[in-house]
Amino acid sequence: MNTFKSVTTRTLLITCAGLLLAACGTLSQVDDQGHSTAPKFPAASESYRPQGSYANLENLAKIQPGMSKAQLYELIGPPHFHEGLFAIREWDYVLRFRRAGQADLVCQYKVLFDKDMQAQSFLYSPADCLDRLKPAASPVVQPVSSKQRVTLSADASFAFDRADLSADGRNSLDRLAMRIRNEHPQHIVVTGHSDRLGSRAHNLDLSLRRAEAVRDYLAAAGVPAGSMQVRGVGAAEPLVSCPDAPREQLILCLASNRRVVVEFTASVAQSIQSEE
Repeated sequence: MNTFKSVTTRTLLITCAGLLLAACGTLSQVDDQGHSTAPKFPAASESYRPQGSYANLENLAKIQPGMSKAQLYELIGPPHFHEGLFAIREWDYVLRFRRAGQADLVCQYKVLFDKDMQAQSFLYSPADCLDRLKPAASPVVQPVSSKQRVTLSADASFAFDRADLSADGRNSLDRLAMRIRNEHPQHIVVTGHSDRLGSRAHNLDLSLRRAEAVRDYLAAAGVPAGSMQVRGVGAAEPLVSCPDAPREQLILCLASNRRVVVEFTASVAQSIQSEE
């Protein structure tokens, strides 16, 4: 094990030296927590591997928040766009996947790091990259899938205007994590929503941080982080509209708009009730 780590470290340092000479800045605005409300992917043609390197799905599934750059390097190698390895807060890859009976699938993969250089956000372009790896439908027996949607009340899962999970929220996510692990979905979308109170920028940030809190808790409970995509849409997709009223009444009226929605697809053999 020590020999492996030594070789990996030497390889990492050698690669760093070359990449740092050609290092460029990040494309996305990455905050101190390793998140971005508007992530940008570079053109694949700018990569030194524009055709992509073949990805190991087992290694991708091991990626989770809090990993160091050295750990990511061991799982999926150095980034593909000459970003540099130490000071840069954004790594981009061009990944290639084999598909039986079909052409290879090429996707881009982005990792965002917090101020301590720990990986926190993991994004695909296109966002449904992992869904596209599913086998084509049989011409004789058409497989059936069931889209699952679980809506978590923000008021039950978080304190008002906060993004740290409550005890009730953690209990709900424990049950959801068990359900997701049993169904083995390849792609999960976690979307945070807010009400219209407050500024647009604040609501976008709050909704994203709540979605990320749910993602991080599910990952800690055994749901593969690499299969999860997070979104924060602020107040853009309300369930109810409320007329102007005193603030306390308005907060109560808008409660159903404050939510986090988890969506995934399960096979028919494992399908269960699609709405909670």
